[in-house]
Amino acid sequence: MSLIPRLKFLIARILPYSIAQLIYRYKVWRRQRRDNSVEARLAELRTFLIFQHPIEQTPPAQGKLRLLQDGNAVLLELFAQKCQEHGLRFWLDYGTLLGAIRHKGFIPWDDDLDVSMLRTDYEKLIELLPVMFPREEGFTWGTHAFLQIGFQGTPLNIDVYPWHFHSAPFSEKEKNIIDSGMTRMKKKIVFMNGMLNYTDEQIQALIQKDVRQGQFPMNESGKPAVFLSPAITFTKNSILRYEDVFPLKSASFEGHEFPIPNHARQYLQFFYGDYMAYPPKVGFQHPSVEAMVGKAPFEQAVNQFIDTYGK
Repeated sequence: MSLIPRLKFLIARILPYSIAQLIYRYKVWRRQRRDNSVEARLAELRTFLIFQHPIEQTPPAQGKLRLLQDGNAVLLELFAQKCQEHGLRFWLDYGTLLGAIRHKGFIPWDDDLDVSMLRTDYEKLIELLPVMFPREEGFTWGTHAFLQIGFQGTPLNIDVYPWHFHSAPFSEKEKNIIDSGMTRMKKKIVFMNGMLNYTDEQIQALIQKDVRQGQFPMNESGKPAVFLSPAITFTKNSILRYEDVFPLKSASFEGHEFPIPNHARQYLQFFYGDYMAYPPKVGFQHPSVEAMVGKAPFEQAVNQFIDTYGK
């Protein structure tokens, strides 16, 4: 077959197919663009409807997210009960504290729990984990700068953060020393493949060396400052007066009373600024939880957990 007939043959066979492919891809692009536009409009509409309410009157979560919150509420009650039995103090923190003050329960789009403890109580909790939350019963936990407690087959999760005493009276000078030490530490600590590059023991050794400068922890009688473990890299350095946290008060969260910092509103203002304003994005806080809620069939496991441990 000569060149020209061959070209005619190839054009006759290939050109229609290529044109059909181009048309198909164009239609797919138009459909995706239309679908994305509809999703964007729906998201805007949802946001508009939500923003018509004062933030403290925002309607609660629905569906799977609400089920997850119900399960986490039971987990928090169980955690509080176990801590009381073993004489461990804790307080609601971050989004959970914000939910207690602003909504008397979960922020409608929140998906986990946050609490804090003094380092001494935190270390006791670590030792007691096999007794308080036995893995044989389905509980899961792991420590790396902070503790996470969950339940197998579910996205249930409570984060427990350790706070430290500074062993000197609170002053701007001591505050600046701690702040610079914490900043230096954060530059050393990074997440790699979802894990910290330091173990919890190594982090505590770094705190003793770089932040405390060899000073040992002080008991509460001296009313020193308290500060968050500098290994918590996702929040600003947290150095507060003793009176900002202690004595602990209480607030209602999902129908139960839990400990909160003494000056909870000032505490929230320190972390969030205008904590009564809507955030830029209303939605899941953790992509992994969002993926599990959207795809994995966890409902039966959460319901079973609620039936077993709920009151």
